[in-house]
Amino acid sequence: MTVTEGTPPSPVTPPPAPPVQPVAAGPGSPASDGTPATAGGGIDRLTAFDGLFLRAEHLNRIQDYARELALAVGEAGGPGVAEGYEVSVKDATLRVGGGLAVAPDGRPLRSQRLITLPLGGLTPGPHAFWYVEVVPASWPYGDAPVQGSYCDDPCSGAGTTRSPYGAEGVRIRLTEATEPGLDNRPAEHRRNWLASRLFAAERTERSAWPYGPGAVDLPQTWTPPTVTGKAKGVRLAVLSRAPGTAAAWEVDTWTARRERGAPPPYRYWQARTGMRPWDVFMAQILQFQCQLAELTAARAAPRTDLQPLLEQLARLGRQTFLQSHTKEQLGRELGLLVEGIDAGRLWGPGAVDVPEPETLERLGITELPPAGYLPLAPEDDGGSDSLSPTSPTSPTSPTSPSAVSPPLSAAALGRIETFLGPQVEVRYCWCGTADVAQAVQEAQHRDRIPLDRPAAVDILVPADEQGRPLTNWVAFVRRQQRFCYSPGEVTGARDGTHSTE
Repeated sequence: MTVTEGTPPSPVTPPPAPPVQPVAAGPGSPASDGTPATAGGGIDRLTAFDGLFLRAEHLNRIQDYARELALAVGEAGGPGVAEGYEVSVKDATLRVGGGLAVAPDGRPLRSQRLITLPLGGLTPGPHAFWYVEVVPASWPYGDAPVQGSYCDDPCSGAGTTRSPYGAEGVRIRLTEATEPGLDNRPAEHRRNWLASRLFAAERTERSAWPYGPGAVDLPQTWTPPTVTGKAKGVRLAVLSRAPGTAAAWEVDTWTARRERGAPPPYRYWQARTGMRPWDVFMAQILQFQCQLAELTAARAAPRTDLQPLLEQLARLGRQTFLQSHTKEQLGRELGLLVEGIDAGRLWGPGAVDVPEPETLERLGITELPPAGYLPLAPEDDGGSDSLSPTSPTSPTSPTSPSAVSPPLSAAALGRIETFLGPQVEVRYCWCGTADVAQAVQEAQHRDRIPLDRPAAVDILVPADEQGRPLTNWVAFVRRQQRFCYSPGEVTGARDGTHSTE
């Protein structure tokens, strides 16, 4: 499923030790100084001296040294996107804004303009989608005369011209990948389902322990990461067909994009030990938030009644009407039509539908990240119908829970629970805004939240010391699953009462 560019470099075997001691001038090669204890790193600089005839080869060596040194530093810092590279689709054309990223091989990938890529004729195979990737590209430009080599007569007129400059830029490419079962999903569920599958595969990409097959046993090998071939590109988004929609194309940025967050060893050992790297955690939260914002905005868009306009267009288009009017009369009719559109007389608000209870599943989302944020209507504040806390451990506030009223009304609680669905066990906590950030951070390594099977979730409501809501949103985090007992205990059920928070 994962498609990367590049192949592992050929291993360099150090030459055998020479039978005699190396001489002072030029004892070795780029691979070794002539002894078994040394190895070259591909970072070779020019050692200039008086009397050296400076040629293009030497100038190129100076540039190559600076380049390889920068690549090594970039590779040690880790791959990912630093800024920019926003991806969108408009009029069947892929649009990628300028930005800066670092490839796994350390190369900076910088673009300073909008790149467009027509999507006409792009047809997916079964269960297919595309990764939008930025890869390095270079090309020569400019024109300068070649004056001849130092062995030729400079006045012979045998010179020609060449391009003296090389641009280091980027190219946007689409790499097709497949996820079996994608075409079998309902259209509204495809985006969230694909994201969930790819996030799950990413968790076991480096090591199946402790989540994949064979995770029961403790691994016997804890060797450092090996040197392998490095991908030359960076993923920016997932592009897929959107069946049943006018847009025809759907871009999901955070299913594929990863910010530049940590050096390779940090990310490698987090993955090996079952932790979720920071950039992956943030990508999962942002993927959900972006999709939720787009879906709720589309649901909130007011409907427009175009019936009066359609009736006027049908009247003007009838054959009898066209035959009974002159060109001047038709022109006046069209002018009146335009005036009516501008004045709003030929269109208006449509009929108001009675909305069904909103649920994430109905919006097409069946799995959530370990933590995230949900909108809260401004009228969902505390009131006389507020629910009282069921236990002293539910709300957390600087003031005693019994001294304040809960921040959410019964109607607001009902809407949140309906939104999440019947399988999610919800517990409410009010706290300071900074404590919300702490709780979200603590959920970094927890499992994602399924909505089609039981899961326990805490809803965090930012509130002041008197329990009054401070925001029009709440946070959710998957509840910690930790059950502790002391040696010798033989009674007690394994339920939430034994959970330590």
